[in-house]
Amino acid sequence: MRAFMEKLALKTGAVLLKKFSQTRDVKVKGFKDLVTDADFAAEKVLLKALESGKHAAPVLSEENGGKWSSEETFWTIDPLDGTLNYAFGNPLFGLNIAYVQEGVATHGVSYLPYLEEMFYAEKGRGAFLNGRKITCPNRALEQSLIFCAWSKRTPEKDRQGLRYVADISHAALSIRDPGSTSLGLAYVACGRYGGYVYNNATPWDITAGSLLIQEAGGRVTDFDGKLWHPHQKTICAGNQQNHAELLKALQA
Repeated sequence: MRAFMEKLALKTGAVLLKKFSQTRDVKVKGFKDLVTDADFAAEKVLLKALESGKHAAPVLSEENGGKWSSEETFWTIDPLDGTLNYAFGNPLFGLNIAYVQEGVATHGVSYLPYLEEMFYAEKGRGAFLNGRKITCPNRALEQSLIFCAWSKRTPEKDRQGLRYVADISHAALSIRDPGSTSLGLAYVACGRYGGYVYNNATPWDITAGSLLIQEAGGRVTDFDGKLWHPHQKTICAGNQQNHAELLKALQA
């Protein structure tokens, strides 16, 4: 499974890189939400591989493809994570591939093509960056850089996000939003960030990265502290030392 997923991520990443160097076709998908021709081209590659062959299963995808309805065993993919960055020529973008078996995420890849960083996790077997095992180091919140993202699609979601960003900014060393969930969660897993919070989680955004963090020794819950699952609507991820402090800041 690892070889299959990493090879597929490389193939899909090559499509994104090729189109990144060309003129991009950008359309408005929704309020403050864009989609590019690269999203659909990358999705086409992923769907072809995941809906047929040895590892065939329903696919839950961010874009138009996929044949998932309510199955407990499925693939979930984000063909291009960080579309806003990509659309404006910012190289901080990635892609996610995750396999969920009977409701439990068992395998995940987050690949950052421009940075040539391949993150892989398998339940019970650890998390890896370009083949080397990674761990989520313990740091107090006041010593942590925290990735804060929030939905701007409704006034209430925007206000909610700004409130928790302010609370976390006061408690943490500093906050960041590089604009790519795949990058943010993977960087928590390897210690470049100390945590990640988001009030608009979707399975394609968070499944691979959440597995990475858990397998690297970190903690992932929703904003209420409930254990992580692929369909939760909020996410609070951190290390074993600062996760409780993050939850406290979120619930202030």
